[in-house]
Amino acid sequence: MRPPRGPFAVLMLVALAGIGVAGSGRPGATDSYQAIAVYAEAMSLIHDRYVDELPWTKLVQDGIRGAVQGLDPDSTVVAASGTRPATADAGDVGLALTRRDGGLSVVVAQDGMPAQAAGIRTGDRILTLDGDQVRDIAPDAAAGRLRGQPGSTVTLTVIRSGWAEPRPFTLTRVKPPRVDMTERGLGNGILYVRLPRLDDATAGALAHVLETTPAQQATGLVLDLRNTLGGRIEAVPAIASLFLDPGCLVARVESRTAGSPPALTTTAAAIRWKRPLAILVSRGTASAAEVLAGAMQDSRRAVIVGSPTFGDASTQADIPLADGSTLALTTARYLTPERHPITGHGIAPDVVATAPGPGADSELELAFEVVKAASILEHASDGGTGPAPIQAALGQCEAPGT
Repeated sequence: MRPPRGPFAVLMLVALAGIGVAGSGRPGATDSYQAIAVYAEAMSLIHDRYVDELPWTKLVQDGIRGAVQGLDPDSTVVAASGTRPATADAGDVGLALTRRDGGLSVVVAQDGMPAQAAGIRTGDRILTLDGDQVRDIAPDAAAGRLRGQPGSTVTLTVIRSGWAEPRPFTLTRVKPPRVDMTERGLGNGILYVRLPRLDDATAGALAHVLETTPAQQATGLVLDLRNTLGGRIEAVPAIASLFLDPGCLVARVESRTAGSPPALTTTAAAIRWKRPLAILVSRGTASAAEVLAGAMQDSRRAVIVGSPTFGDASTQADIPLADGSTLALTTARYLTPERHPITGHGIAPDVVATAPGPGADSELELAFEVVKAASILEHASDGGTGPAPIQAALGQCEAPGT
């Protein structure tokens, strides 16, 4: 093997020195040496013999980018940028994005925001942002560029399955409205709660609703997670604890990060809802909302109604590199309690809703009928004396060690 020359020779020596110190006696250290040597040799050959002269910085960035792109759709390298963080008063267009199929895909076009009003929808792929290719832009960086001064515009090029060619969309940024949890009665004693986002405050807010007199007298609950904009997966156990016994498995965690828990579990909560529950999901249900739906489905605690979810339940860490670029690396992946993968698959509903008609919410109507039927059965099994806990369902959750 020809020894590599130039900066890559130094790079290889440094890397191998690290292996020698940290990997002494470690299985695979020799394989690491050989692999890095081959990589350094290839980079040197490209630098010396490629028809166009290439700077070492480009070779290094391209090499890292190629390695990262072979991992998963969410990992990427973001070039150094002078973009300033958006302020609290910044405008937005209402898009939640993720990496999918080598580019940026729309998870949710938020209701009432410019992107949705323009016709952009879940599953659309963003090709350019103000003329710039977005292939190597991380979702968070793209979201930062979508925000700006209210009244200013941003132009996207979008492609959709079934379109012959991409279409441009020029969107005017607006200040996002405050989106809060809402609740109302659906009739027949059934309560409806809409959760637009799952964060650290959601469990407390939902517990407050479930503690009120109308909720205490309700015979069932419909929890709406359609187009729920992700949120914090770490907040899900507290929400699930309102419906499951303490110590139930919420999600399994695949991670090699030091200190990362192998599983998320429920804890004791101030209140626990014990009556029939249906959860509404859609293609725009993603991340934390999918983890919650998967936990409720595997525990048989809720009937999942709607359409298959997006399929994106992982955690990325933004790691700064020495040249100012950022490595966005997937560091955790979440599975349902019964080990069903969520990323790339989504949560399949127990009851699939048909396409809604004009002006009708057929999915909500279906969820209402599911809860009503469960309430009638529960009432009958209790001898007609009123709502009773669903003890059988609550006893089916898995413990972390199973």
